Amino acid sequence: MATVELRQAESAGERSNLSSLAVRRRPKRLGPFVYRDVAHAELPHVVSFSGGRSSAALTFMAAEEGLLDPGRGDVVLFANTSAEHPGTYEFAAECKRRLEAEFGLPFFWLEFTTVEDAWRGEYWRKLSYRLVKPVRIEDDPEGFRSSGELFEDLVSLQGMLPNVHSRTCTAKLKLYPSHLLLGEWLGGTDGPAHAGHYWSVSDDGSGGGGGVLLAPSALRTAMHRHAEPHHVNQ
Repeated sequence: MATVELRQAESAGERSNLSSLAVRRRPKRLGPFVYRDVAHAELPHVVSFSGGRSSAALTFMAAEEGLLDPGRGDVVLFANTSAEHPGTYEFAAECKRRLEAEFGLPFFWLEFTTVEDAWRGEYWRKLSYRLVKPVRIEDDPEGFRSSGELFEDLVSLQGMLPNVHSRTCTAKLKLYPSHLLLGEWLGGTDGPAHAGHYWSVSDDGSGGGGGVLLAPSALRTAMHRHAEPHHVNQ
């Protein structure tokens, strides 16, 4: 009797394990977004891409389920801190390539930077951003930095080190530069192209020599004009 009960228990345990495995293997879905206001569904959606696998999984799931629409102005942003793991840069570059090629989603890499401004003879530095290519700056002057340079620029600008009471790394290396880019991208402004924030793009939206500097509004128009926006350099 005990042997029969043991076998039944083992059989039940195997079924439970198989059922659990089936649940884990079941394709995950995000399902429809639930908006606080139905009008929000028409607003551009912004994905802040961290470079990690969870962030990538969420982004690809949303794209595959049609929750992200480049025609609405949706965009993916990767704010480089210049201190990511080399594998993170490789992974983020591959995600950028696939999201643009397969779903037409603009995927911008940006970096914190400072620019010099002046008013009535007085000069000062202020926080800004630059769009970068997904290649190292050692290989291309318009590429990204990866040796901690942005932290040095940040400390030089604010005259203090980040600390537990002032988390300036997150705010100034990621949030503020992203807000500036989005303000120009969504607002359709010309932006400070004179400061060299945008690398050369030709009039038809493709990369190459003889290009002009485009602000996000012009770049957005060029990207949406092409069936294969991954040919556009951001």
